[in-house]
Amino acid sequence: MDIIKTQDVLYEYIRRDDEGEVTGITTALDHISLGIKKGDFIAILGRNGSGKSTLAKHFNAILTPEEGTVWVDGNDTSDEDKIWDIRQTAGMVFQNPDNQIIGQVVEEDVGFGPENMGVPTEEIWKRVEESLKAVGMYEYRKHSPNKLSGGQKQRVSIAGVLAMKPKCIVLDEPTAMLDPKGRREVIDAARELNKKEGVTVILITHYMEEVINADRVFVMDGGKIVMQGTPKQIFSLVDELKALRLDVPQVTLLAWELKKKGLNLPEGILTVEELVEGISRCR
Repeated sequence: MDIIKTQDVLYEYIRRDDEGEVTGITTALDHISLGIKKGDFIAILGRNGSGKSTLAKHFNAILTPEEGTVWVDGNDTSDEDKIWDIRQTAGMVFQNPDNQIIGQVVEEDVGFGPENMGVPTEEIWKRVEESLKAVGMYEYRKHSPNKLSGGQKQRVSIAGVLAMKPKCIVLDEPTAMLDPKGRREVIDAARELNKKEGVTVILITHYMEEVINADRVFVMDGGKIVMQGTPKQIFSLVDELKALRLDVPQVTLLAWELKKKGLNLPEGILTVEELVEGISRCR
């Protein structure tokens, strides 16, 4: 069953001058149709301006289509009576954690969402504990968010969304402002939520290494989905990805170069272990 489905979605950004006259139109989403199954880990890739963040904002009704339809757990995002249900179903984590953290203490920040939902106090603290443990931040529950690293702050942001018990978490370039260590922390937390809690995860990113364990990958360019498949299928298409001005994981690129030199390696190598195994079989 699809927890999120889009059908023929069109969305445009309109530029106007000081007098309100239209000076240009950019088609951010050009008739997008896709389905995301409950419990999947999905990655959406694309360079800047490809439309991936605009698409992400349609998944919890921050934006609604000008044409076409988006359904979240069966609810049409254009139905204003369903907005509350939609936003409880699909939680959103943005790239700058400082824009989402408002509490002076970590556990208070994580409990803010459930409190606004009217969750009883005893249940709030239970959710706070569970959510912080799920992202590996429980020992920091009494800390000030200002004292945390970027990766730790982003994990607190994820815990805050998780405490509202969403079925799906949309991560809109959550590691864009982080160093490599922080990126690993956040992606590892997202994977754990997906595997252990069964939360559907939608990761919007342009870091190729972050998506190698995804169930399915969508590649966007010019507001369209131009490629889709498993990570192995997508990263087998190195020439096509380069034509879209996208990188590939370093180990995948190395394997691709070795294949060009005549080494008989399998397609879509994603890890060092796979590369070592492939080379050993060529001996």
